[in-house]
Amino acid sequence: MSIHLQKALQTYKSGNYKKTITLLSPVLQRPVVPPEALLIAAQCHSKTQQYPEAAEYYARAANLQTGKEAAILRTLAAKMRSRAGQTQEALVTAREAARGHGFDSNAEEAYRRILQVSLCLDEAEQAHADFLAGMKAGNAVLFGIEAAFDHITWCGDEAINARITRVQDGKPFTAEARAARRARPHRWGEKIRIGYLSNDFSDQHATMRLFQSVILAHDREKFDVTLFCYTPSDLIALDKGMRRQYPGLVPIGHLDDQAAEKRIRNQGIDILIDLKGHTKGARIDLVNRGLAPIQVAYLGYPGTGSGIDCDYAITDTVVTPDSSKPYFHEKLCRLPETYQSNDGRFRELPPPASRESLGLPEDRIVFASFNAHRKITPATAELWVRILEATGDSLLWIMCTDAFAQESFLHYMQSRGIDVERVRFAASAAYGPHVARLQAADIGLDTFPYNGHTTTSDKLWAGLPVATKKGSNFASRVSESLLNALGVPELVAADDDDYVRLCVELARDHEKRAAIRQKIADNRFSAPLFDTERFTRHLEQAYEMMAERAKAGLEPDHIDVPALPPRVHPFGTRPM
Repeated sequence: MSIHLQKALQTYKSGNYKKTITLLSPVLQRPVVPPEALLIAAQCHSKTQQYPEAAEYYARAANLQTGKEAAILRTLAAKMRSRAGQTQEALVTAREAARGHGFDSNAEEAYRRILQVSLCLDEAEQAHADFLAGMKAGNAVLFGIEAAFDHITWCGDEAINARITRVQDGKPFTAEARAARRARPHRWGEKIRIGYLSNDFSDQHATMRLFQSVILAHDREKFDVTLFCYTPSDLIALDKGMRRQYPGLVPIGHLDDQAAEKRIRNQGIDILIDLKGHTKGARIDLVNRGLAPIQVAYLGYPGTGSGIDCDYAITDTVVTPDSSKPYFHEKLCRLPETYQSNDGRFRELPPPASRESLGLPEDRIVFASFNAHRKITPATAELWVRILEATGDSLLWIMCTDAFAQESFLHYMQSRGIDVERVRFAASAAYGPHVARLQAADIGLDTFPYNGHTTTSDKLWAGLPVATKKGSNFASRVSESLLNALGVPELVAADDDDYVRLCVELARDHEKRAAIRQKIADNRFSAPLFDTERFTRHLEQAYEMMAERAKAGLEPDHIDVPALPPRVHPFGTRPM
């Protein structure tokens, strides 16, 4: 090893990555560069978030290797290119890593994840079919490749969903640890002490847009509420002021799991509610340390939290009918009307934006889907093609800012005979302008098998009819749950063919479309969907029923929370 390389390695180990790159410069300019120098350079650029440079060095190092070593390095290069926003280059590199060196689990995971956001839908259709066939054939390795959240984006088979074994950023709980948690002595007080665990406590996060009104509506005579917060500082900085109203915020982001466990235990929490599940930033190992006698999964992840020690999953009878029970390790606590909180107190409700201001024509039907574009599966796109084919010069308006994904999607549409002029792309927007622009569309389209959740709620809040269809797992039944709770079940189709029929009928029948829009507007402040107070009382009754069982020494069991009597009068008055 040369002197330059030795000094660079020592400097790298000290954590001075920029100086390391400077020391490596003479080595990297040689005609033949040692693999060690390329790897150190790649690591330094990665740690300083210089992702394109990191990708280049990983790729160069991969070219010097074969087999598994090459696959590992190309996978790292693909991940760096993905972080840099170089989606096309990332996909090419990930494909080579996964298909050019024999099977490698990490390479396969990266390839599948990048493929999903690339909207190369024909390639994705074949990849999903092959992967699913292997799963159904019992290939155990495949169940440990994808993160659970990525898996349910494309797979709507809840029997397969329940068998996912990968626990991202954590280790699965054991039966012994769960039993020890439940057996630990606990002192109950007069009030039920509930603790919410999340890194989303900011009014600019989608979860809090749904849930913050519930936090503030809890009955303080019956419940003590603590928010165990590890929200990152950049998200906190975006908050517009609601966070200051959140009760009982206890920061734990600076604490490791052991210290955070101690902090939470000191609160004597009766029921801990994990608002994350298998989503970004979840602290699964912390939950699995056994923080409370009752632990509950809610809102963040639409499915069973494989490997996460929760006693209950809060759902409803639509997203989890009785047939779903075998596919959850948690007991189901099913709320009446809908499982999803939908803030009806603090959401902005601005006047509609004009089509002219949005660059949309006045005289054409506009179908809108503002779901994250990774939810656009081949099956979803095929349905959209059928709808567009049957509705003349209608437009499809979707949210997608990735240039390669846009190009891929347009190519797919064009290959199916759809004029690319009929597809319009939108960027993300602040919440008020977003709700305003949703009102400019005619019909909201859903995605399958992962429906819109917050997105469907936002569209309905804006008064936009959202068409969906019956689903086959939790994630694919959410829109039906929301539509039922708003009193518009006629927007739920029975199957694919009926979905196309429904969307085409809405596009062609102006009077029917207008009547449904009026019904949504009329129901906004009278139906259960946006009734925060009603929802909160149902959720609190769920907590009381859980606590009653625990106090009686009973194991958790399935719970169906009874509905309160229907409201006689509206609960809100804000007109469109």
